[in-house]
Amino acid sequence: MTRWVAGPRAFDAVAAFVVGVPLFLLSVVVAVLSVPGERAAILVAACLLAHVAFAFRRDLRAFFVIAVALAVQAVVTGLFIVLPTVVLFPLVLYSCTAYGRSYLPVVVGLAGAGLAAARFATDSSVTAAHLGPDPWMLLGLLVAIVVAAWGLGLYRRTQLAYVDLLKEQASVSAAQATLAERARIAREMHDVVAHALAVIVAQARGGRLIPDRATEVLATVEETGRQALTEMRGLVGVLRSDTALGSEAADLRPQPGLAELPELLDRTRAAGLAVTMTTSGRARPIGPGAELALYRVVQEALTNTLKHAGGGASSSVGLSWTPVNLEVTVADDGRAPTPTAGTAPGNGLAGMRERLLAVGGTLSAGAAGERGFVVTARLPYQKGAV
Repeated sequence: MTRWVAGPRAFDAVAAFVVGVPLFLLSVVVAVLSVPGERAAILVAACLLAHVAFAFRRDLRAFFVIAVALAVQAVVTGLFIVLPTVVLFPLVLYSCTAYGRSYLPVVVGLAGAGLAAARFATDSSVTAAHLGPDPWMLLGLLVAIVVAAWGLGLYRRTQLAYVDLLKEQASVSAAQATLAERARIAREMHDVVAHALAVIVAQARGGRLIPDRATEVLATVEETGRQALTEMRGLVGVLRSDTALGSEAADLRPQPGLAELPELLDRTRAAGLAVTMTTSGRARPIGPGAELALYRVVQEALTNTLKHAGGGASSSVGLSWTPVNLEVTVADDGRAPTPTAGTAPGNGLAGMRERLLAVGGTLSAGAAGERGFVVTARLPYQKGAV
């Protein structure tokens, strides 16, 4: 930010030196040759003041200093308009319009054009020598220069405003993308942790009731915990800017999809829930994002069954590749889920719907009669899928 502020000021100072030195030296020569004695000294002093102020050309005060310097020159002689220093006025008018006020510079500029033309026409030395051009022609030329400088300043002002707008839009888009990514990672971590904890709790309950299976139960708990840690490490790893291409890079594995459903079902069976899977129709491409969304829907539905369906419940997962969409159904025959104390009902279902909606799908869920619960996800195929 400091560089951005200091940059334009440094550029203005360099430009004032590079452009100003030759113009000032020429102005000194013209002033000495045009008017004698003290008046030449006043002209030179006014020129020097104008060139120093031009180093701060983006500031409104610099504009008025240059305007006053030219007014002093006009008082001294009507020939002041032939001094090269006069070129600074349209330049500073442009700068002040582009970076400061919109209308004040042009008002001062038009007034100055009128005064300069009048002073030129009424100067005794000019009229005595019959120097041209015609005052009205001179006025038109000065007004044209003022309007042109003002118009260019407005154009530059519009450009700068457009650039600022683009920067603001980019900043807002980046903030929205960050929030969306945080929400996505939060959903992923919720699904991973909820499923892992549901399996671990179910195994702990079974191990307490059947002590002889303690070794098997602990092995399942260990494998479930390791799998959850691996997935969470992959999710958190994408947030780390210092992740090296080394041992940590191996943890950034691809997100699960439909091909990993059998592994998910095996872990669920190990947790004590009998679950079967059926597939019908011809598989078609739906994209990795859609596959991840469907995987998480199945994972969340099985997790809910583990938590709410009660002992002795069973579940089934069905993938139906219809001509128009992929339909995934997760059904169980347990008791209907009830919200736990302190937990808002429907958060899991809301998360599933949000996932499906993000990839263009829909989700329906509800009780299947007196017992059981059914979750159905429908996802249209990608364009061009055959």
